[in-house]
Amino acid sequence: MSLPTHTPRHAVVIGGSLAGLCAARVLADHVEHVTVIDRDHFPALPAVRKGLPQAHHLHVLIPAGQNTLDQLFPGLIAGLHERGAVPVAAPTEVLYLSPTGWRDQFPATHRLVGASRELIDWALRQRLVEDGRVRFRTGYEVVGLLPAQGAQAIGGVLLRAQSSVAQAEPFPADLVVDASGRASHASDWLEQLGYGRPEESRVESGLAYASRRYSLPEGATGGWKNILLMPKAPDVRRGGVLYPIENGKWMVTLGGLGGDVPPTDENGFLEFARNLRSPVLFDAIKNGTPDSAIHGYRRTANHRRHYESMPRWPEGFLVVGDAACTFNPVYGQGMTVAAQAAVLLDKHLRANPGTFGRAAQAAVARCSEAPWQIATGADLRYPTTVGPRPGRAARLANWYLDRTSDVANRDGYVARVLADVLYLVAPPTALFRPGVALRVFRGRRSPALPAPAAPAVP
Repeated sequence: MSLPTHTPRHAVVIGGSLAGLCAARVLADHVEHVTVIDRDHFPALPAVRKGLPQAHHLHVLIPAGQNTLDQLFPGLIAGLHERGAVPVAAPTEVLYLSPTGWRDQFPATHRLVGASRELIDWALRQRLVEDGRVRFRTGYEVVGLLPAQGAQAIGGVLLRAQSSVAQAEPFPADLVVDASGRASHASDWLEQLGYGRPEESRVESGLAYASRRYSLPEGATGGWKNILLMPKAPDVRRGGVLYPIENGKWMVTLGGLGGDVPPTDENGFLEFARNLRSPVLFDAIKNGTPDSAIHGYRRTANHRRHYESMPRWPEGFLVVGDAACTFNPVYGQGMTVAAQAAVLLDKHLRANPGTFGRAAQAAVARCSEAPWQIATGADLRYPTTVGPRPGRAARLANWYLDRTSDVANRDGYVARVLADVLYLVAPPTALFRPGVALRVFRGRRSPALPAPAAPAVP
């Protein structure tokens, strides 16, 4: 059956990472076919690819992200577990040193998924390949937008083979989604077409991190599935995470703020781990077998391009994922926001068949509001962070959140609501509900729990 004449026939997605794959899945329900364009040639099996260097590092798929990805790709999370992803019950199986002390081992309220980024992206690509409505054009790069004839709209992209120096060729499309990540050139392309550039917001904590995969001896983690040692603003600037991934491996990510950069050499990496706020992570990995090189990463700024506020905007064009708004990766929000934006895009196209423009871009921007508040609010607690300093109201909110975190170490109800907010299941306003606020203000700032015993390593 042919589609109605007002329905676009072809959509292009620039970039084949998680944001692009989720957008492609949604667009496939509204057009005849979708083309995903990426510089990389995608691996046949899960593997880190050049265009996604972040895959060398820890990725946590939080509950809101799991729910949304299962909505877009039914059965996806179960499929990840079948391929070795590790279920983590939080907080029961998480050894957590918060900025205000050790958190009690409360009954599980949430489930996390221990999986590498390459496994998650590969699973999404496989689902799209099996679906058959999405085509992948790899080894090509988009170098510009193609304006539609006689309209304030985009009519496709300018495409060039990655290995070619030839002039770019037009690649027509009715709808174009830019999901090309932090390095997006959408601002330049729009300016070239006369639309101007968006205003930008940036909060840079100076976070640098380094990661390595390990095989660990039986019992090395003391029975914990996740060890999380947070910095303590403003004095302690180091943190570390030990997290399980598929195939019995473990990911270790060490982070430092304000110029305290984790080394990427063997001895320096271990010495950095030894000098975290607690020795438990170092004790867990010191007899482990490295399963990868040590990879460093420093592109961790919160960076928001306010496309939704531009005076003029072309129809048929949308910017999603890190191309529109990036968060400090330490908070684990990026994959979830990308998936949620795709769901909003689907709702928009159902309400407005055949087109999207400013309204769709505004919906994507709203999707980033709460995660932006969480990430930038936490980063601005450090005096070395570059960005607009918090005003009186923000400082009061930070005081309240510090106290909430402290009470959550002893109060299971407050801990659950706080987790709901951090896992994007509930809005930040949930922390100010009367039942939570009463517990927060009444909660006694009791002495910190004693540090847990070091894991017994055979």
